[in-house]
Amino acid sequence: MPVDEVEEFARRLENYLRHGNPRGPKKSIPITQLSFCPLKLALSLRFDVRYFGTKNDGQILGTVLHAGLLDTIVNSWDFLRGNLTEKPLVEVPLQYELEDGWVLSGRADLVVGKHVFEFKFLHEYPYEAIPENIEEIGEIPDDSVVKAYVEQLNTYLHMLPDVEVGHLWIFNRNSLVPWKKISVDKNGDMFDELLKRARKVIKFVESLENGNMPDSFEPRFEWECRNCIYRPICPRS
Repeated sequence: MPVDEVEEFARRLENYLRHGNPRGPKKSIPITQLSFCPLKLALSLRFDVRYFGTKNDGQILGTVLHAGLLDTIVNSWDFLRGNLTEKPLVEVPLQYELEDGWVLSGRADLVVGKHVFEFKFLHEYPYEAIPENIEEIGEIPDDSVVKAYVEQLNTYLHMLPDVEVGHLWIFNRNSLVPWKKISVDKNGDMFDELLKRARKVIKFVESLENGNMPDSFEPRFEWECRNCIYRPICPRS
């Protein structure tokens, strides 16, 4: 094997061990975090912080229930599909190209033909306050995480060319059923606003790389600051 090929292998291996990515430091913005505080996301991207240590018991249980639901759907599809004829695709990886090598990245929970599904298990937000349809989203409190879920699903609609309708199903974790089912149509203005937030996060990362802490920002929801791991260095604290 030529020396240059070995060096390239070594470089990619080092990047993978250091950054979890053979290309080097991450330039991927997770869609699931983009609807929340831009500084928290920028700090996480800049320092490649993983959240494994910050999960509480409720988040872990939600992750387990989520995985179990997808497994149930795939293994019992012939009994569950009803009028759906296409095969289910779960955890579908998605990317949207931005500038300078940055991408939006995410995974759609379930894609069946022209339908994309996002499943959420709530344990803190009042389940009874969740609306039954998209028209009522604007009437719920401004700090509602449901708005972030709709933005996430709308982003998937723009990244999946063959999909036409999104389905946000929110489960009451304590009972699993019944659940709230909100149908989401593609919204171009909402997607443009999310792209603006992504570009703002990129600028924040660049500022951090130059040794400057961004101070012209607001968390998306007031409750985000409560247990944020970056409170000791946040200019809002």
